[in-house]
Amino acid sequence: MKKLIIFACSLMAGVSASAQDVLITQEGDVKKVYDVEVGPSTVFYKEADKADAPTLRIKKADVIMIKRKDGTKYDLGNGVQPSNTTSSTSSPAQAPSSQTASISAESKKRNDEIISQANDFNPEYVGTDTKKDCDRVFCIMGYGNGSQLVNDDLEIECIIGSGSLTAATRNSLVGALNNGVDNSGASVTDFSFYYSNPVFRLCLKNKTNRTLYVDLGNSFIMRNGVATAYYIPTSTSTSSSSSSGASVNLGAVAGAIGVGGALGTLAGGVNVGGGSTSGSVSTTYSQRVVAVPPMSVKELDNQLLFPDPYKYKACDGLTIDCSSPKNWIPAFSFATKADGDYMNGETHDFSEGTSPIKFAFFVSYSDTETCQNEKSLSFNLHLRRIVGFAKSSGYPKIVCAKLPKVIPDYKKCTAFVGLVVEGMWKSLPKNDVFKRGDK
Repeated sequence: MKKLIIFACSLMAGVSASAQDVLITQEGDVKKVYDVEVGPSTVFYKEADKADAPTLRIKKADVIMIKRKDGTKYDLGNGVQPSNTTSSTSSPAQAPSSQTASISAESKKRNDEIISQANDFNPEYVGTDTKKDCDRVFCIMGYGNGSQLVNDDLEIECIIGSGSLTAATRNSLVGALNNGVDNSGASVTDFSFYYSNPVFRLCLKNKTNRTLYVDLGNSFIMRNGVATAYYIPTSTSTSSSSSSGASVNLGAVAGAIGVGGALGTLAGGVNVGGGSTSGSVSTTYSQRVVAVPPMSVKELDNQLLFPDPYKYKACDGLTIDCSSPKNWIPAFSFATKADGDYMNGETHDFSEGTSPIKFAFFVSYSDTETCQNEKSLSFNLHLRRIVGFAKSSGYPKIVCAKLPKVIPDYKKCTAFVGLVVEGMWKSLPKNDVFKRGDK
């Protein structure tokens, strides 16, 4: 083992000028790689210096040492300690340091404008049915103190919309509901029709003439204090095979002569004759770092406001109606003996401190693909106003087609729509009623 490490270290010295990271494995392989990341049991890396290059992995136990392109060496404790390592203490392969981004007067003004628009604008309710019980509630969000959506590098636009546009989109959401992330790339829409599966979408606008790199592993959404990273490790496996010898594949013959059905299915993959076949499986992993090109916009994956209704409870009086497996709807209960049902046009406000629904976002980025010297933007959102309104008769539960008629300026708000579920007040626990604003 000592000879192996000495030999590997001598090879490392020879490639130190290549501006690449180097992995030394237990088998004695020296791999020239890029963007090394060390997890609890796995080392991730790329074989090409490209933003869209696939991320590969190797077991951490199979790696002896990592050498960064800046010359720093890391012993992973899986072999004999080399004599020429710079430290006897094991360190992470990538430890980004923080850096403060500049905020000019122009950027500060723009940030204040975005926050003022969200916090100060209150759309008018123009319906005439204010003496009737409401079926829906329009939930307007506001930004909290210290929110920073703009600096001299980036500007963040936070959009809330429905994630249920088409059957295909709804199908893609089903698998995402448990972890809260929809990485299908589907677009979102406003709530003029569907309002189920409400999602956040962050649009990152690169204001500079250089590429910026967003570290999804260090970017988070926090729902009432519970953090979820934007980076959800996933993998895709593909297989390839080759054959030699005088064999005939019956599936290929059946397909060539147009034979389908049971015969084509049964014959698929059957080789007749004296051939041999070899195959391999290649696995690639989701990208942790995404690039935002100069003067362009990058949209991050949708994040559901309220994931997994069986585990997640935002606050008293708010549950998730999941009677339809593909359409999850925020459901509010207001009815009490003292206050009665919630009415059309009824409006209540919350301060940042008293709001029962709160979200926070933290976005990390860097000027380099290795995400050293990371900068960040962070902001908070809270429910600041609720307005009751009616559904249009004859429409299903997931529709709120009357919203544009009674609140014409709804699009100017960062908001979502909830279902109002009113039962007999006697059947509702006292602590299971949604608070009607600050009183």
